[in-house]
Amino acid sequence: MTISTYEHDYPVTGVKETNELYDSYICRNVSGGGLCRILSIKDRSLFPSLVSWLTDTVDPEAFTDFIEHFNCDGRLCIVMRYTQGLTLEKKLSTESLSLSERLELGRKILERAVLQDIPEYFLGKCFSPGCITVAPDLTVSFNYPIEDIMTSRECTAQVNTVRVLRLLFARETERKVPELLMDFLERLPELAAGSMIDLYSEYYALCTALEGFDAESEQPKTFWFTLWDAIKRVFTKMKTIFILLLLLAALGYLIYTIFDPGKSNKNEPQYDSIGTVKIDQTR
Repeated sequence: MTISTYEHDYPVTGVKETNELYDSYICRNVSGGGLCRILSIKDRSLFPSLVSWLTDTVDPEAFTDFIEHFNCDGRLCIVMRYTQGLTLEKKLSTESLSLSERLELGRKILERAVLQDIPEYFLGKCFSPGCITVAPDLTVSFNYPIEDIMTSRECTAQVNTVRVLRLLFARETERKVPELLMDFLERLPELAAGSMIDLYSEYYALCTALEGFDAESEQPKTFWFTLWDAIKRVFTKMKTIFILLLLLAALGYLIYTIFDPGKSNKNEPQYDSIGTVKIDQTR
């Protein structure tokens, strides 16, 4: 199956979702390369308002993740760039990234949003840990689950921006270091409510200030984290001592049984008969 316009062909590689309102496909972008996600809307009554809104909202020259929209077989198709790969959520949960690497990831996420001039609705969709893909060289890409574009175009960009950046620095938040980062995260909701360019400027200044900073070398500031750190260190040492004592006990028991073999025989059960046969114990 291929979805076609006068200029472009999009061979379908997979179906994401299909229902009475729309079909959602993953397709190959023959002319542009890579993959795309096509939302094929069935309700004709929605076309005028959606086309008008897209025309007013999207600058296709800047927002290149938005490829195009067109009518095909009586349906309105919206084509967005799509990238397969490891999501930010998965990368953070399976890999131990240094603070500098996570700072760089945050910078690239915000930088891409600024350079793409992503409209608020689409920004709210792509700013999710499950919609940001991360390449091995830390290059980031966005995916856009826009299936609700027909019924609701509310913006959740502010909430999702805060969520993504706080997830990046969950480890430092737990330790309450470094102070510059804690101050930035405290002001983040206010910063995210403003322009993306201003947020990026503040974040870039933070990255510059923390360049070369080793968060692991700075002591945590909270009493409970300090206490937990001390408990973990004591437990690690006690575990080593316990294993050593267990080995010594096993070695002592082995030596004891070697030098006192008769004791084990004394503890063996004695039998007077087997069935109706009597056993002579005098022999």
